[in-house]
Amino acid sequence: MATTIEVGLLGLGTVGSGVVTRLTQAMTRIEQQQGVHFHLAMVAVHHFKPARPLTLPVGTRLTTTLQAVVTAPAIQIVIEVMGTIATAKAAIISAFQHGKSVVTANKDLMALAGTELVALARYYQVDLFYEASVAGGIPILRTLADSYATDEIQQVVGIVNGTANYILSAMTAGQPYAQALAAAQTAGYAEADSTNDVLGLDTTYKLMILSQFAFGQALTVDQIQPVGINTLTAAQCQQAVRAGWQLKLLAQAQQHQGRIYCRVAPVAVPQTVPISQVAGVQNGIAITSKALGATLYTGPGAGGAATANSILNDLLVAANHLIQHTRGRTFNANQATLSVTNLRTVPQAYLVFTTVAIGRPVTADIQQRTANCYQTMVLTPNQLAAIVWQLVRQGAGPVTTVPIAFSTNWASTPTAQPVRPSVNI
Repeated sequence: MATTIEVGLLGLGTVGSGVVTRLTQAMTRIEQQQGVHFHLAMVAVHHFKPARPLTLPVGTRLTTTLQAVVTAPAIQIVIEVMGTIATAKAAIISAFQHGKSVVTANKDLMALAGTELVALARYYQVDLFYEASVAGGIPILRTLADSYATDEIQQVVGIVNGTANYILSAMTAGQPYAQALAAAQTAGYAEADSTNDVLGLDTTYKLMILSQFAFGQALTVDQIQPVGINTLTAAQCQQAVRAGWQLKLLAQAQQHQGRIYCRVAPVAVPQTVPISQVAGVQNGIAITSKALGATLYTGPGAGGAATANSILNDLLVAANHLIQHTRGRTFNANQATLSVTNLRTVPQAYLVFTTVAIGRPVTADIQQRTANCYQTMVLTPNQLAAIVWQLVRQGAGPVTTVPIAFSTNWASTPTAQPVRPSVNI
């Protein structure tokens, strides 16, 4: 006979509706294979109207009060998918205090307050799982926590924002930035306010979580210093392709000699590197480790069904821990204290885009690749700034620089060196 677990749900938007749908569709399979029956006891919504085109399971009660869910004696596990930071944090803490495990998809909250919430879950001897907070359709956090437990991760590189990746793919096909953004919004791939997506903040939050699992090191927004895609043009994306690269918004974290180097920014990824071919709203996360070498995980990064599937997998783990009386184990046990440096401080190569073709190279450290696209040798930040200044003085017009992925030169040399990609992912 299946064990019944009472579940409460906070939020019934796109993801919340996806959770209800997937739970209904998968219930028989879960009961047969796992011996667990999930009963959705209560759902907290912002308001009762308008009517929702969703049939709730028999016995599920709607409420407009979060506390009604997180304090209900019968509810054993709470799923939080309403978003927000302060409100969600307070609700989760209240759930902990009332002895309930929590599953959340809230990347903003886990990036900014995850350390505190993890400690509180451990204190109250309950579970906190958040697989769906990063690349919803790729089980990357549990993969990092379990499959790499005996390995040493050296680098994490990710395309983890489907909106930005869709826009860059559309621009590479020739659509102007504004048109590509509007198309993403019309297709439902982007929110009406996509500021966090296009400015790199959403990607930054996900990198903060990934770093905790990969290296045991928490990162901050100030350390990552995100750069968005909103200043790129379709012409630059197309010039990069003709020169052998794809422009991608990458989340990067690399361990080198006891230090974490991190960055969120548009970079030029060589077309020979597999992650460069992750297009549209797809996500891709490349891991380089000592034992396994290079691996690439791809899949849908968002959407109700993909995110709901990750949530249900977390729900099942939480239920098994509840039944086995093993709650309170930390989802991510990897902990370290490492210095953090931004990757932009390291000597590397760049693509340089101009609005006017330059008839002759400024120095021997830069070569023309297309009419308005140049490739530099490996340069320090000061050397790059000097070249940009000379280009501007020579009449190049506005100049945009994009780092070339995996071209870092870890040797501290003051002079430019030939481009030698250090990693082939």
